[in-house]
Amino acid sequence: MKRQELAKKKFFDGDRAFSHGDQILPTELLKAQNTLAELANFFFRANTAEDNAFPAMASDTPSLTDVCRILVEQIPAIVFIGFFDKSFGEAYVSPQIEETLGFTQEEWLNDPIRWYDHIHPDDKDRWSSEVAQMLLTGDPLSSEYSVISRSGQTVRFHCEVKIVRNASGHPWFIHGTAFDITRQHEDETALREYAARMKVLSQSLLDVQEVERRRIALELHDQIGQILTGLKLKLEMLARSANEGSDKGFDEAQQLVNDLISRTRELSLDLRPATLDHLGLLAALLRHLRNYSSRTGVHVVFHHIGLEARRFDPELETAAFRIVQEALTNIARHSGTNEASVNISADKSNLNIEIVDSGRGFDTKKTLAAGLTNGLTGMRERASLSGGSFAVDSGAGGTRLTASWNIEKQSTSAGGDED
Repeated sequence: MKRQELAKKKFFDGDRAFSHGDQILPTELLKAQNTLAELANFFFRANTAEDNAFPAMASDTPSLTDVCRILVEQIPAIVFIGFFDKSFGEAYVSPQIEETLGFTQEEWLNDPIRWYDHIHPDDKDRWSSEVAQMLLTGDPLSSEYSVISRSGQTVRFHCEVKIVRNASGHPWFIHGTAFDITRQHEDETALREYAARMKVLSQSLLDVQEVERRRIALELHDQIGQILTGLKLKLEMLARSANEGSDKGFDEAQQLVNDLISRTRELSLDLRPATLDHLGLLAALLRHLRNYSSRTGVHVVFHHIGLEARRFDPELETAAFRIVQEALTNIARHSGTNEASVNISADKSNLNIEIVDSGRGFDTKKTLAAGLTNGLTGMRERASLSGGSFAVDSGAGGTRLTASWNIEKQSTSAGGDED
């Protein structure tokens, strides 16, 4: 009897499968019998042309070689083997080589140096060095490199190679797997290029912002400041020539003008302190800290080492000044303390900034996740764009901000006086 008939007979034993004595079971069970019979016809069907497309296995039991070949050829990667004691022609490369690189197995194996010839020129020296290191030490190789296909396209591979040893411990053959990661590599490259463009754009925006701040600061100082000063002098002259009954009104007007001049000067310094451009970071910070404490009532202890008579790259000086300025602004607005410390040190290689307060801290992760950055994003961005690093640690005992730069190639020596 045919296999499918035997299977169905085993699966169902006639009507007895759904009867009990002379009592016929409900119609629903008969329907279930028919459904199961249809399933059996599907799973135990006779051989078809589709079935014959697969290689026949003796006694329906595949050999270990056939199983391994089927498994290897289903892997979405190129598998290759090369023996130490046999010719290159006796090596193996899986048929995926043709789909990926356009070469047949025979073409690839008939040319011992084809693999090396098709490695991208940018990767040849590195690949040769890594292979030599593997053969010398016996350590596995894990690397990425590009190969030129038959059509001239560049295919990026992630390759895992290792040496397999025989029972006596001697090298037997090399086994490797090459995964096509071209799409992933292209995506990663595009992301890096996008990030680089965004970095350039961010820096450009900051540069434009600083230029605009400098222009507005000069406008406040040179134009509006001069007008206010002239108005103040005019009021003083009028006050001296007026009668005593009008002195109070003139005094109030003069006070308003004085307040306006003071506020205009503060805005000018906040926008872009001229001291930063002319005298450098230390002079600008000293002046800013004096004005900051008088305005906010927060006492700042300032320690500095290595800043005297020294200039840095203008971009770095601006970033450092803005980070200190923003951090102190946050302390005055949010910390609830009236004391803070600023510590800055510089040597030949590094510039380090630390701002600490003992006020009420905050959950940095929660604050950043909620978008309540309090200037943290801006400070971190300034540090990153100028080649530095930024970190913040905050809790119930206060907040500590740090920023660091490698300045070995940036710093220059120049004269400058403290303001």
